[in-house]
Amino acid sequence: MNRTLRLALSLLSVRANLCLAFTSPTPIERRHASSTSHLGLSPTDDDTTSTCMSSRGSFLNNVISTTVAATAFIASPLISLAEEETPAPPSSQKSKLLPLSAYIYNILRVREATQQETRLINSGKFKDVQRANVKLAVKFIINNYKLSDSVVAASSYLKGNARVSASGVGGSAVQSLYTILEYFDSSDVENIKVGSDSLAGKEAIVTKGLESVRRDIDDFLSYFPQDVIEEAKAKIAEENELNYKEFDPSLGTILNPNPK
Repeated sequence: MNRTLRLALSLLSVRANLCLAFTSPTPIERRHASSTSHLGLSPTDDDTTSTCMSSRGSFLNNVISTTVAATAFIASPLISLAEEETPAPPSSQKSKLLPLSAYIYNILRVREATQQETRLINSGKFKDVQRANVKLAVKFIINNYKLSDSVVAASSYLKGNARVSASGVGGSAVQSLYTILEYFDSSDVENIKVGSDSLAGKEAIVTKGLESVRRDIDDFLSYFPQDVIEEAKAKIAEENELNYKEFDPSLGTILNPNPK
């Protein structure tokens, strides 16, 4: 593109020089001098001079027209190249919202998980070592169902004060889970096991925190149509039933099933 631009500028420079050459009075004066005898200009000389000046004018017009046409020819590819090199405007960065029921589903799954964790702590039973780790379980609840994102997205379906209030209640549920994590130092992760002495005295803190999460979720859901909530609940019940039927009894028994 730079080479094309330089060529266009060169043509413009040639045009300017030609204009100066053919419009300058000096060459005309020299022609008059060469055509004049000691007796003065004859009518034939005047005609020749007039014809010459006319020819010069025609030539100048042709040069200018040709230069303008060439410049236009060069400019067209130049503009075309500029358009080709200009990146297309990026598509909207705003991701499309999923149906409201998808976010309600995630939030209900969080509520269900807090119930399971509460039963796990109160019973002292656990299905595997990782599940027995309270801190990891809470992290799983937060991250796996993207609780914070689901609260924000679901709230966007509301308007006015309802949207503000629901966002506040949903945010409180998220904060309650993070508060549980703050009770435990990262160095204690491997020692915080259900039924171990390291959890002694902390069960009440954790269970109250989980209860607070469920309460906030219930308040949050109260802002949304009941039919959407029932649809999400039906989907969860169906999935749980399929999981129960597909579970291989040879692997053992489900120690922490959902209450009927």
